[in-house]
Amino acid sequence: MEIASWIFFGPAKLVSAWPYAGILIALALIAMQVWLSVRKGARVEQNFFREAPVLAGLLWLIFNLYEWQLIAILTQQKIVSNLRMDLIILVPILYVLTFSAALSIHTQLRQEQTKGK
Repeated sequence: MEIASWIFFGPAKLVSAWPYAGILIALALIAMQVWLSVRKGARVEQNFFREAPVLAGLLWLIFNLYEWQLIAILTQQKIVSNLRMDLIILVPILYVLTFSAALSIHTQLRQEQTKGK
């Protein structure tokens, strides 16, 4: 049952243990896309925000801020709840977008590698 707990509540536990973890992940994803865009000579335009790493990074940032707010509210009202319905919806979306971001970064790096040969 511990593995299921980590699957559904992992990002919330991560932010709870290290409050800036989500922000660090967000900055890493966005910085990677900026680096890849600069390397291929693309300008930062509206399409930049449609790239999977940027979108996933923004979602991690929003999720981190949301968790901070939720922690503040729950501790202020002294509410203890083991069931977080919000995480059952948010966490799979976070996982899918993070996986898409990793796949996008991998694809862009392989494209650069094949163009260099």
